[in-house]
Amino acid sequence: MLTETGIDGGQVSDALQRVLRSRTFARSERLRSFLKFIVEMEQLGLSHQLKGYTIGIDVFSRSHGFDPGTDPLVRVQAGKLRKLLNQFYASEGRDDPLRIRIPLGGYVPVYDRVASQASMVRERDLELIETTFADVESPALADDKASLPRLFIRRPDGDDLIASIFVNATRLWSTRLWAVCIAGPSEKPSFEGGAPHPLHFELKAHSLGTELKLGLRHLRSGSEVPISMGVCETSGDSLEIGALANGFAGANLTIPGSIYRFCHKNDLSTGQMQCLEATYRYTLEGSDASYINARQSQQQWAGLGQSSEIITEMTKLIALSSLPR
Repeated sequence: MLTETGIDGGQVSDALQRVLRSRTFARSERLRSFLKFIVEMEQLGLSHQLKGYTIGIDVFSRSHGFDPGTDPLVRVQAGKLRKLLNQFYASEGRDDPLRIRIPLGGYVPVYDRVASQASMVRERDLELIETTFADVESPALADDKASLPRLFIRRPDGDDLIASIFVNATRLWSTRLWAVCIAGPSEKPSFEGGAPHPLHFELKAHSLGTELKLGLRHLRSGSEVPISMGVCETSGDSLEIGALANGFAGANLTIPGSIYRFCHKNDLSTGQMQCLEATYRYTLEGSDASYINARQSQQQWAGLGQSSEIITEMTKLIALSSLPR
């Protein structure tokens, strides 16, 4: 049986039941049946029978003429099962002492023990980091400032009410963004060798009548960053302007947004940015290829290399990948 030394059948059974009874798997009867079948077969010493053909017939009720070489059903469902297991252990199963994993390229489960003391230390450190993560001016974010894009928002003219409302609404995203940090109102850009930091950007907003104009600039090169919603019409209502700010942040200050595209195009992307993007792609695609790419990216970072499972919670991933290396 593919179990670590000291792991008995009772522990495996308990781990399986926690997964099967979880909210994560509540709506996935087929995947529950899939997982239950392969774990029980492995525990019975029949792991050699866990082939695509057997699973297709016994779990998914395919006929005896089923050909896993031409029908990808089992491979597709295995990919979905791996993804759902990753989600479970990243959320409600994060404290489980024993984790079930299905390695790529096969269907025989393996079991990873999570050391309780290591988990306590890791969760304690994470809690401390996440507490300061909400404070955009905290010195604890020094590593984020160095490896994630940082946005400085220019203060609008005092009588430009529309632009001021837009800026205030954009700043509310400071604690909600995964991939771009918004600098505090009193913070100034830093310089390296007399030039602005290569990941520092500036947002400028001003209005003329009912028209709001936005500009995003890369500080080191002075280049304008192509953005969505560069010009917006507004009635001046604060809630409408807030909605425009929400749309702007989603289109430009996220992993698929304009700042990341600019960084990729100009070879400015850091390893942490690439790690976040690879993980985000995996959460969207759930494919084996995207899993491998995300896992390899995560293993390069301190606090992530020893993890037995991929991390899909972005706040946790940012916190751990920001630990001193």
